[in-house]
Parts: sequence; C-alpha cells; structure tokens
Amino acid sequence: MINDWGFRAAIGNSVEDAMFVAHMIARQIPYRFPNIRFIVPHLGGPIPMLLNRLDKQGVRDLGGLAELPSVTARRFWYDTVCYGSKAAFTCACEAFGVEKLVTGSDYPVLQDYEEYRETFAFIDRMGLPAEDADRILHHNAQELFGLPH
Repeated sequence: MINDWGFRAAIGNSVEDAMFVAHMIARQIPYRFPNIRFIVPHLGGPIPMLLNRLDKQGVRDLGGLAELPSVTARRFWYDTVCYGSKAAFTCACEAFGVEKLVTGSDYPVLQDYEEYRETFAFIDRMGLPAEDADRILHHNAQELFGLPH
C-alpha cells in the first residue's frame, strides 16, 4: 500500500523502522543478546507512541515475553532524524529517555530536504535543558561507541 500510493520514503522508512523494532521485541533479541547495540533510524518511527499499546496488547498477542515491550524498546538507541518535528522528537525523548538518542544525518537523503547544519541545530531549539541537548548532540554517541568523553 505504501508503494501503491507513492509514499515510499515519506512513510515507508518509518514504518519499516517500527517493524524492525517490533520484530526484535517479538523475538526478544535485545533481551537475549544484551551486548549487541542497535541504532534505529528516524526515532523508531511510530514506536514511541505505541509503547503503552504494545505493553497492554502486545504482551497478550505475543505471550511469553521476558520483559515488557517498552523495556525491550529502551534497549535500542535511536537516531534523531525527524525532519525537525518537535512532536516526534518530544515523544521519543519521553518514551526512550534522552540518553538513548544519538544524532543522525540520514545521509544522503536528507540533503535533498534541508541543510545538514539544520539536521543538528534543531535539537537546540526543542526546549530541552542544555545538558540534555548536549548529551544528545555529543555524549550519547561517545557512550554508545565506547569512546572517552
């Protein structure tokens, strides 16, 4: 349906990102393999707004999960590519915590829609405390990749 209506990248990428997270939750991969670090693009697509629903309905549908889907979802890292959407960014911050967000560039796709300096500059305009913005822009990736701060 996404391709039939011409929404390939506009919607398709975010839906695919969400399906990746859903499949990983269903198979309990992050729980079973906690030393593997995953970075999910586009703030996880619609996953942040579905966590409560996954915890209530997904647990019933999947059965036998070792932990709530929201707990598993917080084992991932998420890149900040959201085309400057404050709603999406705020939702992801609340759902996953700022400590799970790393800057992303969406190279080379995003350069067709905005300048790269905007890709990162919008984070400072989201109304976060300065230390949270700094963490997302600089320190989370260092932690993720085991680099010194």
